Amino acid sequence: MKPVVGLEAEMISEDMAAENQPLSRRSFHEWARQLSDCRLCRNLTMAAFVAILAIEVAILIPSYRNYEEDLLSVRVDVASQALITFLKHTRSREINPAALEALIASSPLVGVSLQRDGTRYEAGETIESPHPADGVLRDASRTAQGMIDLSWSSDPALSDYEVLGRVDVSDVPSELVAFVFRILGLSLLIAVFVTAVAMFVVDRMMLSPLLRLRERISRAGDDAEHPLKYLMPTGRRDEFGEVEGVFNSMLKQNASYLAKLKLLNRELDQLLDQRTQTLRRTEQELEIRTLYDQLTGLANRSLFEEQLDRHFGQGHADKEAVLVLGVNDFQTLNGLAGHETGDRVLQEIARRIAGFSIDHGHVARLGGDVFGLLVGEVGRIPAESIEARISAIIEACERPVQVGGKSYECEVSAGVAVTQLDGQDARTLLSHAEIAMHRAKKSPSQRVQFFASEFGEQVLHRQEMIRSLKVAIQNQQFQLYYQPQFDRLRRCTGYEALLRWHHPVLGAVSPAEFIQLAEETGLIVRIGDWVLEQAVITLKRWVDQGFMGRIAVNVSAMQLHDEGFADRISDLLRRYGVTALQLELEITETALMDDVERAMATLSRFRELDLALAVDDFGTGYSSLAYLKALPVSRIKIDRTFVTGLPDNEQDEALCKTIITMAHALGCEVIAEGVETEAQAGWLALAGCDELQGFLLGKPGPHGFRDKADSDNG
Repeated sequence: MKPVVGLEAEMISEDMAAENQPLSRRSFHEWARQLSDCRLCRNLTMAAFVAILAIEVAILIPSYRNYEEDLLSVRVDVASQALITFLKHTRSREINPAALEALIASSPLVGVSLQRDGTRYEAGETIESPHPADGVLRDASRTAQGMIDLSWSSDPALSDYEVLGRVDVSDVPSELVAFVFRILGLSLLIAVFVTAVAMFVVDRMMLSPLLRLRERISRAGDDAEHPLKYLMPTGRRDEFGEVEGVFNSMLKQNASYLAKLKLLNRELDQLLDQRTQTLRRTEQELEIRTLYDQLTGLANRSLFEEQLDRHFGQGHADKEAVLVLGVNDFQTLNGLAGHETGDRVLQEIARRIAGFSIDHGHVARLGGDVFGLLVGEVGRIPAESIEARISAIIEACERPVQVGGKSYECEVSAGVAVTQLDGQDARTLLSHAEIAMHRAKKSPSQRVQFFASEFGEQVLHRQEMIRSLKVAIQNQQFQLYYQPQFDRLRRCTGYEALLRWHHPVLGAVSPAEFIQLAEETGLIVRIGDWVLEQAVITLKRWVDQGFMGRIAVNVSAMQLHDEGFADRISDLLRRYGVTALQLELEITETALMDDVERAMATLSRFRELDLALAVDDFGTGYSSLAYLKALPVSRIKIDRTFVTGLPDNEQDEALCKTIITMAHALGCEVIAEGVETEAQAGWLALAGCDELQGFLLGKPGPHGFRDKADSDNG
């Protein structure tokens, strides 16, 4: 009995021999199918066919041109011989029209013109654009009937005459077409023959060996556990033989690797059992860790809510409240003292808060610097009220924390949601307490805020206002009012564009309410773009009516930090043909200081566009003379809070004089807003204030400049 490997090799050899049999023993259909299925063969065959055709075409083009020239030369030579013969017979006698007609009838000429000693003899068609008969005849222009006009001025045999003739070459194109078809037919026969030979050679040299090798690879791939069954002796000494040798080496390596893998599998099975046991223990530990904060050891939000729901489900929801505490400006502490110190501070605060909880699951770190705690009228001091316990917790958290020999003090803001009053389940109470905590952080005086029902109504009102604000943007419910600005001589120098919102149900909505809401929600960017476009449109209309002043538009912090804001302004000015010097942008100090680096980049673009820039509400924000010096500011606005007390309040007088003097020293003009009395206007004018704005001089309205006059006349 033969070995298994020998039997398998013999079977593979027989299959390969069948594939390698001559074409006469294989059907042509099978051979063609194999060639068509082989992408490599198709590509090689097509490349050979196209190459042959390209060579034939390259040969055909000059042959075509030469053949055309030969055909034209034959007809012109016949015409030349006819002319020479005609002139030899007529030297001794007069040329007459009948002779010329006979010449035309017996030659390719359809028109002739002879001139000698000032006498011209013509017959047949008129010659228009003669071409030299000894020149390149293909370049000669032809008539619509296929004739060419020639001149024999350089022919010695015709030197006594100026000879012009029109030769009939109308049959040349048909002969050229026949020539092309003959050449193309021959080219196709050659191409087909060479391609067939190439296909046969490709089949013998490439396709059959490739198919055999593919069959071996396919069988070896399907039977990866027995690679040695597919070893075959290398029968060729070319590249295919080298590939087969490499494949045999790979099969031997696979057999070696397979033995090693079986050994490794046994070892891996043992390791897998050990790892499975370890993983189970790790999963148990992770399950515990997912319920607790790793830094402080307190419960996380998920466990906190679960414990609260379980507590409330047992009927312990009377006289209790959910307290959420947040450390104020904790990011500043992290930035100044480092994250390691910040973590130590949080751990100490967590320890202090946990000391007020009777159950470890009723106190949690909700995330970052925010903690949650269930507070009730029970505990160490039974008679202690919820308010007193909250106060004690805050005092404990705000005591100095010692880290590395340094003392750190933290302020805490707290939000409280009372059970039954502000909610009955843990998620609702926790959400309401967090809302109250954020409200406390924004409050300048009250560090503890109770959610309460009226505050819930405020939240709902805020959400409704946000929805209405989005609808107002879509339906363009906004309108621009314009308040005039005057110099000390009460001459109008410009207008400030003020945004007004006319709600279809609520009526006029105060800008103090919806502007801040738009900034908090990010809607101020779309509103600001609309305001700018409307202001530019109005400015264009006024300029066409003779307006020489400016329009001031307020810019928010989000617009100032938008990298594409300056480019949109540039496009607006270019689209409406308005000069940038008549558009003034008003920014607040707070908007500037919010992100100084990005704001300064935008202001630099304003400077490149020659936009006027004013600092609004000067003195009420985070004033920085260093940044003010570097800004391209042309005007400073004194806030109305400093104008209200003029001229009786000494502090307001001193502040206004200081602002005016400083602004003039920096090369800036000064405008005071909120001027409502003649006494205020007179004092400001004497103090050197350049411009005034307020109800005394003009109230905001939908019309300005000529628009107001036109409205009054209408």
